[in-house]
Amino acid sequence: MCEVAPEVGSIKLAGNAQKVGAALVAVVLLAAVGWAAARQIKSPAQIAADTAPPDASLISVPVERRALASEVIVRGTVRYGKPQEVALPVSGLKNAAQIVSRAPRADSRLRDGEVGLSVSGRPVFVLRGETPMHRDLGPGESGEDVHQLEQALARLGFSPGAIDGQYDGATAGAVAELYRRHDAVPFGLTDSQTERLSTAAGAVAAATDHLLQTRVALRGAAADVNQARLDAAAAAEAIPTARAAIYNARTRIAEGRDLLRIAKRLEKSGDPSARRELAAAEVDVTAKQNALNEAIGARDDAQREVNTLPTDAETERATASTALRVALTAITSARADLAAAQAARSAAKRVSSESVRKARDDGRKASRDLALARAEAVEGTRTLTVLGSKHRLARTRVRILNQAPANFVEADIIAAAMGDLRRVQGEYSQLAARSGVQVPADEVLFFPQMPVRVDSVAAHSGTQLNGELMTVSNTRLAIDSSLSPQEKNLVKTGDLVRIEEQDLRITIRGRVVQVADRPGTNRNFDAARTAFAVTPFNAPAALVGTSVKLSIAVQSTQGEVLAVPVNALSIGADGRERVQVDRRGRSELVYVRTGLRAQGLVEVSPRKAGALKEGDLVVIGARAGGAAAKGPTAAGAPATPAGTSTAPTAAPAAGGGAANNGGAANGGGGSGAAATTTPETSTTPEPPPAPDGTPGPKSPSSGGAQGTFRGP
Repeated sequence: MCEVAPEVGSIKLAGNAQKVGAALVAVVLLAAVGWAAARQIKSPAQIAADTAPPDASLISVPVERRALASEVIVRGTVRYGKPQEVALPVSGLKNAAQIVSRAPRADSRLRDGEVGLSVSGRPVFVLRGETPMHRDLGPGESGEDVHQLEQALARLGFSPGAIDGQYDGATAGAVAELYRRHDAVPFGLTDSQTERLSTAAGAVAAATDHLLQTRVALRGAAADVNQARLDAAAAAEAIPTARAAIYNARTRIAEGRDLLRIAKRLEKSGDPSARRELAAAEVDVTAKQNALNEAIGARDDAQREVNTLPTDAETERATASTALRVALTAITSARADLAAAQAARSAAKRVSSESVRKARDDGRKASRDLALARAEAVEGTRTLTVLGSKHRLARTRVRILNQAPANFVEADIIAAAMGDLRRVQGEYSQLAARSGVQVPADEVLFFPQMPVRVDSVAAHSGTQLNGELMTVSNTRLAIDSSLSPQEKNLVKTGDLVRIEEQDLRITIRGRVVQVADRPGTNRNFDAARTAFAVTPFNAPAALVGTSVKLSIAVQSTQGEVLAVPVNALSIGADGRERVQVDRRGRSELVYVRTGLRAQGLVEVSPRKAGALKEGDLVVIGARAGGAAAKGPTAAGAPATPAGTSTAPTAAPAAGGGAANNGGAANGGGGSGAAATTTPETSTTPEPPPAPDGTPGPKSPSSGGAQGTFRGP
């Protein structure tokens, strides 16, 4: 028993120690809980202080000095200017059907002096000029169209002689050089013209012979004696005809040589324009084939993406399916483009083959014509030699025939014969003067402005020309727009225009060039609107087809003035307009006179000199905290701006933001219109006092608190 007692005592001591430790832990936990609870408990005064809104602050902007302009703002569509349908005039020098050998290409540009197309193997030149080609031009012609042709030839570096509106030898030479520069043969005498010239020469010879025979018959026996001399004189009279025949033969020899040289070159290498068309068609086919391959690749990529997406990825599968449908549509379009390009290439090949065949035929014909012309030149030279030898008898015959007649009857007979001779000689001289290089009416197109853009083509290679050939427009851009009935009297021809395209980030200027005299003239616009056109300055081609913003200043301040936002204005009790100026925390009302209102600003001038200047801060509203700021008061805040509602506004909900009728209290997000304020009679209730008797936090008082405005 004595050995057991110490162990029992040790156990009791250990148990007491554990109880003491637990008690200490409990005390610590209770203290922590009490401290935390004390942190969460606040008095009503403290709660009111924590939830009170911050003091209101003014929103102010500086007074600007700038020019103001009132503008008409509309939308317009950009296009190429002055569309014009083109048809070739009819030439009286040609009788065969006209077949288009090489048609112009759509979207191409035709420049001054170029060959725009070819018809039946003949070039059609494009030149700058105001007067359309309406007749065939040749030696002896005169007029404004000839003057215009001479100007064009001189501008292109040729030498047409005096630019006087007379088609003479120098003009014909310059025309011939124009044709030869483009490997073409100038248009010379036609077969019908040559036939008419020969007929006229025969008429001159017949009239001369008739006059001589008449005189000889009147001379009686002298006719038998001098018959041979009369024949010699007739031969002498025919000398000009023989010389003209030699000249024509030599001209035909030169033309035949040119034709033969050109035909051999074309037979060997083909028509250059046809080669260019074929090369362009080959490039186009390659480009269309590449486009088709790319479309097929895009389709395959889209199909793989559709196949690899999980079935539950609905959005991604919908997007991929849309891409697949777009790719399939692109393949259809690319195949159609490829087929069209291949058809164009086939047509170009046919035209090229036809040009080689035609060159071969032209070469054969040129060889025959050259041989015939050489033979005619030899024969003409021989005839001229014979006639020259007989010319010695002309003096004697003239002396005999010029003797005065015996009576008036003989004089009348001879005068009639001489009149017939002079008439046919005049006709022959006119025909001879008009013989030479000519310009058929269907081989030149004049346009007032160059270059021109080919918008569309109605006649294609290999087709017979009948009616419209193509539609062209000048390469300068134009903008079509319209005005409302209220705007039509504000915009005038010559007004400057600011042109903006936001997507392309382009801002340029232009000028109003036309305003319709009545509404409804353009069927693209509403019948009540008046169409007008604008010509932009240095506009890029990327604007074609876009919708642009047009701003036209119709009223301005004619210089810099003081300007403030419209919602900075208020009206005092005396009806005068005023602004509130923030003088480093002190508000001051400045009465002003107003002028032009534009761009959200208004022109102002202080009624008292120097009371308002550039850089002064004018109040446009106030920022409020948890409750709405009070409206303007007699203590110095601005009254309701002119033109706005003065009806009392509903009290804001507890804890709500500042009362704002279109934007945040700080001015952000507002509509920019004149602001609506709460009336001066409105008050904001004071918060209830705290339980300990201390007053609650106050809302912004009337001593400087501002009404809430829309943002600028």
